[in-house]
Amino acid sequence: MSERLLIIQLAKLGDFIQSTPLLANLRRANPGAEIIVAAEQPAALAAARLSPLVDTAVPIAGDEESLAHLGKVRDVFVLNTHRRAAALAATVPAENQYGPRLGKEGLKFTGAQNFILALMRQRRDFGRFNLVDLWTSLAPGAKPHPLIWPETQPSELLPQDGSLKVGLQMGSRNHLRRWPVEHFVGLTAALNELLPGRAITPVLLGSPGERALGAKFEKMSRDLNAPAPCNLMGRTDLAELGQVVAGLDLLITADTGVMHLAAAVNTPVLALFFGPAYGPETGPYGAGHLIYQAAAPCAPCREGGDCRRRECLEMPQPNLAARLAAGLLTQNAPRLDTSIVWPAGHRVWRTAIDGFGQALRPWGSPPLTADEALIHIITHAGRGLIRPGYATAVPDIQAAISAYQPPASPLAVDGSFLTALAGQAFPASAPDKKKFLESAGILAAAVGLKIA
Repeated sequence: MSERLLIIQLAKLGDFIQSTPLLANLRRANPGAEIIVAAEQPAALAAARLSPLVDTAVPIAGDEESLAHLGKVRDVFVLNTHRRAAALAATVPAENQYGPRLGKEGLKFTGAQNFILALMRQRRDFGRFNLVDLWTSLAPGAKPHPLIWPETQPSELLPQDGSLKVGLQMGSRNHLRRWPVEHFVGLTAALNELLPGRAITPVLLGSPGERALGAKFEKMSRDLNAPAPCNLMGRTDLAELGQVVAGLDLLITADTGVMHLAAAVNTPVLALFFGPAYGPETGPYGAGHLIYQAAAPCAPCREGGDCRRRECLEMPQPNLAARLAAGLLTQNAPRLDTSIVWPAGHRVWRTAIDGFGQALRPWGSPPLTADEALIHIITHAGRGLIRPGYATAVPDIQAAISAYQPPASPLAVDGSFLTALAGQAFPASAPDKKKFLESAGILAAAVGLKIA
């Protein structure tokens, strides 16, 4: 192997899985190169060692300050916005660096990252860019690619009784992302009633530290006469977890690493997003999943916040979540129950893949609002900035808008938001600012949105 490519990943299991389309693009473009992944978190390192895309997996110690011992590489890819990740990259002799870098004035981001950060500062809820596509776009000439996980064998841990296996990942590292256990129990009870012709087996997934959640689920299920679970919490290593998840008919989870694992092995996902978690950013990648977003007035909130209201964790009601799950469990032709009318504070998207990557389609056919039209304009105009060489065609945004009911009257927005966004995103690049605003204007005209 003559060329060496280094990927620095300081985050967790799900983040590594989300980086596999980038790795697949690098492998396609550099078939003889050595791909090295330097990972800090144990689960991410274990996943890298299992991955067929990785030649060498290198641990990063928590106090490590240099990766110079890895020697010279051609390219280094920094996947985290932490100063430490860029500082580690700076210690590696490399011809090219992609992602954040450390400069004299601190951390410097790419133009695409500046655009995303500016959008998050202005209106995070206007963002429709999945992290997978942002990382994939770091590779020159990148194209959309599915998540990758090693091929799995059927799991011997799952009951072989013909029942529908519904995985439940109840735990989450942040309590603000964690749906209450009683809601999971209520969901399985309601799901059992919605599908009377099929037996349901809840499969409880989680780490040894989350076993208390499983014990609570089992007790509440007995009290409510809900389906008895298969409790696998703390009983699988990473390879076995992959086998179990691949054998599920559905996974219901918050924003977790197991969610991304399920997407990678083509298991349908009902993803429940609360608090600081925002589905369009880190939802399950690929077609055929459902993302529920609890859009309380304060959401998405700050990751390190101390919320005392927690009103979003009471959304959705278990019976409504069960109706979403029932649609995903229907074989061959999914019966997505679009008759559910979601009031303000609830958002549901269906995931799809287009020529850029992840695309989100609204639940049912809601009326097109000025804000929603503006979101699509920002998304489609921004794609060409994030992935150089990608050209958004007018039919792309028209196809996306066609999923909505036409507005009763012409839509208009104040153009000052777009101008401020472009100014923050490209303070030193007049050409990028001009390109973004011109693209936005063309797309707005194509969907009938007036920018005043």
